[in-house]
Amino acid sequence: MLNPDDYIFIGIIGKTTKIDGSLTIVPLTTFPERFKDMEEFFLTKEYASPMTVKVENIVYNKKKITIKLQGIDSIEKAQELMGYRITVHKDAKADLPEDFYYHDDLKECTVYSSEGNELGKLVNVLEMSSNDIYVVDHRGKELLIPAISQFVKEIDIEKRKITVSLINGMLPATDVASTDVDGALTDED
Repeated sequence: MLNPDDYIFIGIIGKTTKIDGSLTIVPLTTFPERFKDMEEFFLTKEYASPMTVKVENIVYNKKKITIKLQGIDSIEKAQELMGYRITVHKDAKADLPEDFYYHDDLKECTVYSSEGNELGKLVNVLEMSSNDIYVVDHRGKELLIPAISQFVKEIDIEKRKITVSLINGMLPATDVASTDVDGALTDED
């Protein structure tokens, strides 16, 4: 049986494009060009067993990715796959450029101030048009940190540690009275 934690979703099967069973791919990856070299992957859907599919042909351009899978030779067969998630083992993740990270690798990292004070665990990454936002569980409240070099100073995936430098006003409102910018308790406590 497959362990879901060992796999990542990199796309979704979209609409049919031809009577031969070709389908579009909706990429869920920052690097959609990775589909060009794929020979097989898993298709998964809630409550359905994963199935291995082999790629017969793939056409990639910047606007659309079209795929033809072996054994899918009609619109009817292709329509049955619409909405399935394209899934690969974590070991098959694309290599990222320096200073790029997979969201799953960042989640559950402990976030520290540049002075070494623990601020909490990173629980989510929000994708925004300008930059990602790291969501940190800081004493039960959300601490939102823009993923830019002004605030994120170091990421060490192996140690599961992220070091940040915050400015006044970034800590959740209920913590402002009891902590300084670096998350350390003040004399008011």
